[in-house]
Amino acid sequence: MLVPAEPRGPFASRPEASVESDFAPSAITASARRRLDSLAQLLDDDSHAVQTVVTATLRDARRAARPALIRANRNASAAGRVRARALLADLARAPVHRRVVGYLTREAVELERGLFHLCRLSDPLFDPRPSQRILDELAREVAKKARARTDPLHRAKALVEVLGVEHGFRGAPDEFHRADRVQIDRVLQNRRGIPLTLCAIYACVAIRAGLRVGLMPLPGHVLLRLHGDTTSLIVDPYHRGEARSEIDLRRQLKSRGHGFQAFWFRDADARSMLRRQVANLARSAELYGRRGELRSLRSILSALERRRAASATAS
Repeated sequence: MLVPAEPRGPFASRPEASVESDFAPSAITASARRRLDSLAQLLDDDSHAVQTVVTATLRDARRAARPALIRANRNASAAGRVRARALLADLARAPVHRRVVGYLTREAVELERGLFHLCRLSDPLFDPRPSQRILDELAREVAKKARARTDPLHRAKALVEVLGVEHGFRGAPDEFHRADRVQIDRVLQNRRGIPLTLCAIYACVAIRAGLRVGLMPLPGHVLLRLHGDTTSLIVDPYHRGEARSEIDLRRQLKSRGHGFQAFWFRDADARSMLRRQVANLARSAELYGRRGELRSLRSILSALERRRAASATAS
């Protein structure tokens, strides 16, 4: 567990409410500023116990700690500067975290909008418009190809032909958990991603092109269902849109020890896919040591689990 237990002893921080009132940006006192500067100087300290308390207290102070951290980033030792920069990143992430939680726990959510919200956890200044323009252009290509076809399922196959064949969107098994294989904006740029993100890109393009698709939440590997009027086709964007039969998929699941679950073969709702993407991002952050991002993602997962439990109780 990366989040330390509540510290004890002479350096222990005070309760959050007290810290909030002492360090409120609009009414910070000279003594509070001096205390924050003193704490920021302790970022140089080699003691893990001291670092635990200092980091927690500065993080609790929120925006009021920013000037002291900026000074520490200029004047501290190399290790202290690294810690100061990490805390500054946490402070920048905090309002984004609140907005992400607020959106993902709403009554109704959209997959595309939720994925772009998640991009801001690693880049608080993230602008979704360049990514949206890529999706728009891909959709124009798909719509143009589909326009000449009359059969709805044949029209939907234009999605695979454009994204999987012509543009080469596919998986990258040797770099599965890298952030640029998970975040939708980066996958749109490098055209390599994990199954869920690739399926989401297909779905975002399909909506723009007027096609019907659904994400299938199989364990460990999300697939895409192309819908016609009375028939459908399962495809795998991770393998450039190769077709998959439901019989073969059931056989594979059984061979891997999975019992059959009917909902795996039904279109997933946006909230469950966003929750799964948060888990993917948390796994990436854990493997690559992005601790501040990991704390935020674990907190988001907890908020989503609380909402799911509350919804289950209400129903």
